[in-house]
Amino acid sequence: MRIILINLKRAAERRERMEQEFGALGLRYEIKEAIDGRSLSAEHLAQVDRQARWRLGLYPQANGSIANWLTQREVMRDLVTNGPDMMAIFEDDARLTPELPEVLATLEQQRFAFDVVLLQRRHPRRRFIPEVPLTDSHTAGRVRYSDSGSEGYVITRAAARHFLENTPKMVLAIDQALSRFWHSGLNVFYVDPPVVHHGGANDSQIEDSRNASRQERAEKDSLTSILWRRAVASSRRAVVKRVAFRKLLRGEIGVTR
Repeated sequence: MRIILINLKRAAERRERMEQEFGALGLRYEIKEAIDGRSLSAEHLAQVDRQARWRLGLYPQANGSIANWLTQREVMRDLVTNGPDMMAIFEDDARLTPELPEVLATLEQQRFAFDVVLLQRRHPRRRFIPEVPLTDSHTAGRVRYSDSGSEGYVITRAAARHFLENTPKMVLAIDQALSRFWHSGLNVFYVDPPVVHHGGANDSQIEDSRNASRQERAEKDSLTSILWRRAVASSRRAVVKRVAFRKLLRGEIGVTR
């Protein structure tokens, strides 16, 4: 399977650690230089749908998160243009388990239809519904209703094309945009137990700008207004995702066949 590692040019320590992790597992990979959240252009910033985020009661998007979104889309465009039929994408704060190569090899055989398989689970207490055995010890299945994190995932070429065409502007961070199938229309699976974990590093370019974005929101909007919009959005989402989840389990959501 083609493997892409997203890494900032200035993050040499992370790059070296990921080289060791992939090397220990015998996995070959390519490096995609990440867009730097510290040097976003006006064109980059215009890719965020700020009005949609305001209606949802969300923070102004952190520059690091915008940069990650843009970089991941560049990787998806590469997949759509150059192939192959699927790709594994990793961020440089991932931790890889010894079982990862076997899971990737099984997914590459496409024994079942999927658009995205998230290799990590940030919230293991959320209910997991097993569906497809992958190895003797790992299963692909659903999480009720979604999980977060984009440290490692597999995406098909058809799914990447669909995502690029149907999500032209950024509203949610890339991990939420991919996992929220009720918005993306993607057939999303998870691996249990996870074969990728978050490294827990606190030097992420996303974290660098998150506090600044919160301060920006506090200066421009009242807390009451924010909480009201967030409550309305949450109520709508609760209904939509439950209806969509039943469709997902019936195989009525997805683009890869």
